[in-house]
Amino acid sequence: MTEDKFLKRLREDKGEAFEELFKKYFAELYNYAYFYTDNKHLAEDLVHDVFYKIWESRKTIKIHTSLKSYLFRSVHNTCIQYLRHQKVLKKFNQKQQAKLNEALIMDSFFFETGLDILVQEEIGELVQVALNKLPEKTRHIFLLSRNENMKNSEIGEELGISEKTIEYHISRALLLLRKELKDYLP
Repeated sequence: MTEDKFLKRLREDKGEAFEELFKKYFAELYNYAYFYTDNKHLAEDLVHDVFYKIWESRKTIKIHTSLKSYLFRSVHNTCIQYLRHQKVLKKFNQKQQAKLNEALIMDSFFFETGLDILVQEEIGELVQVALNKLPEKTRHIFLLSRNENMKNSEIGEELGISEKTIEYHISRALLLLRKELKDYLP
């Protein structure tokens, strides 16, 4: 039977024609795909994809070369397209992995170890001890400045004292804190 008659049978929804085509060329096309992919299951899937596309487009398919050449060219193009796609995926995955590694490095950089937490707690306790050594008014002004984030003018207004007096108390508190925490300051 000529290829033209065979294609006509295929276009007329003759399942037998498609089955004939499959049986005649599958093994050769599979070997050809395996040559490109070096993977049995993948080669089989890619050849099945080609046959599926032929079945789907059987009514409109136009072949300007021999049927065998058309099939091999289709498998070739499908394999190349798959391999290119895998290359793009590999690059994408490498970029994603690099971003993940960078994020992990940043997390580990900012991750506090148990020792870090203990040192922070110890410094916090030392700061509290130092603050307790301050006179009541100086401590109160300093805490309003640092803990409540109040400006000197706001503190002055609230307590009814001048900004110069506030600056004096804050300077005095900082001087004592520097002295008490000198072993922990850079």
